[in-house]
Amino acid sequence: MPAPRLALTRTYLAPAPGTAPGGGELPGVADVAAGVDVHSEQTHYDTPDLALAAAGVSVRRQTGDGPRGWVLELPGRGPRHHEVRQALGRAVRTAPAALQRLTWAAARGRTLGPVLQLTADARQRDLLDADGLVVARLTTRTVLARPLTPEDAAAQEWAEWQVEVVDGRRDLLDAVGEAWAALGAEESDRTQQVRTVLDDPDAGDGEAGAPGGGGGAGALVLGQLADDVARLLVQDPLVRIDAPDAVHAMHDATRRLAGVLASFGELFEDAPREHLNVELDWLTDVLAGARDVEVLTDRLLPDLDEEAAGHVAGSGTGDPAVVAEQVRALLAQRHEAAHAAVVAALDSGRYRDLVEALEAFVALPSSTAAARRSVRKSLLPLVADAHKRVKEAYRDLDPDGDDTPAALDALRLAATRARDAAEVLEPARGDDAADYADGVGQLLDVLAEQRGSVLARRLLEELVPVAGPGAFVLGRLHGLEEVRAAVAQHDLDDAWGVASAKKLRRWMR
Repeated sequence: MPAPRLALTRTYLAPAPGTAPGGGELPGVADVAAGVDVHSEQTHYDTPDLALAAAGVSVRRQTGDGPRGWVLELPGRGPRHHEVRQALGRAVRTAPAALQRLTWAAARGRTLGPVLQLTADARQRDLLDADGLVVARLTTRTVLARPLTPEDAAAQEWAEWQVEVVDGRRDLLDAVGEAWAALGAEESDRTQQVRTVLDDPDAGDGEAGAPGGGGGAGALVLGQLADDVARLLVQDPLVRIDAPDAVHAMHDATRRLAGVLASFGELFEDAPREHLNVELDWLTDVLAGARDVEVLTDRLLPDLDEEAAGHVAGSGTGDPAVVAEQVRALLAQRHEAAHAAVVAALDSGRYRDLVEALEAFVALPSSTAAARRSVRKSLLPLVADAHKRVKEAYRDLDPDGDDTPAALDALRLAATRARDAAEVLEPARGDDAADYADGVGQLLDVLAEQRGSVLARRLLEELVPVAGPGAFVLGRLHGLEEVRAAVAQHDLDDAWGVASAKKLRRWMR
């Protein structure tokens, strides 16, 4: 599977036919290249109920003058989206197996078939900087969309303008967008257009409200659980293609699901809840391995680059650039292995059963009487209990500051669950719950710094026996990590003082 491409684009419905304006006073743009005419044809593939379009995902087969092949498009943050491309091959009746695998979270294994034919005639113009390099591409496009079922479905036509920034400059993207919006162009969502063309009567008409029906404490908790299940599923294809921050986001979702179920366990029957917690802990542990590699990469490589920048040749202390390459190679190897383990987990029947069980739990929860009581009666005491567990874990720390990683991990787990529990109550308790969650978040920041230092020192110690002269560089980094750990240890008491302040906990009564 080719590496995914991160694209930075915005598409607008044109206010009138004609070439999209460009050039002029745009940041970093010195000239506009001559226009090029491009004809393309796209066949969009989806499930019969348009599950991919509902998830903001697009699978299409492209032919014509432009790039030919299969394209999977996944939503990113804001105007960013991820593209995975594959050669055309022989598949026509359904999408290639590799792309269907990447879209499992939305399609649930159902075959993707052709649902829409798009024909587009476009004119492309490149925006150039002072050196003649392409910094963005403007496209004026006339689109004819024809549903493939039923056979007599009416076609629709529209004109659109698109800007794609080549070098990632958000200021240029924003400047073009502002200029077009001033002319009456309206930003467009292509997947929503697909659903509109296919005349889906339910598009955008979902009912608001918590899953499971009813109100009270149970509805509030189930609403949070439903949100986190949705977040998990959104990240599924992004984790598979190794998109930036996707593992982190999915790890947060699984960890929060397990934490909320643990903190508010008495609202639900034991059997389904305990089963979900076991499975969520399994998935969280798999994701944690990949996340730890990301933490080490972000932590160590900038320090090594800084060491290399200040290195004096011939000093006899080892070359930081060589050490950096050794560390980078080791982390890349571990990242590859950790990512493979995560993908294997996501491809497993165990994961698919977990997703189905989560959705069933949210839709038809096995609630107890406590779920039908008020937030004040059922949830506030449980949040207070979560805080007590943080207090107990803090008291278990060594008074001399010689804490074991296990003791710090216990405090981190308790604090994470207390923060997550408070965040569940933010819709009902507003700023009071949010302020407490922020206070505990400061404690978690300190604990994350300590844990990062432990991970970094372990890796550095592992490399010393094979580092040769570079052992001196590793020693310097180890010393730096010891200082960081000492600072974090010093900050721990202050962070606990903030998190445990009585004024932050009055709302729990």
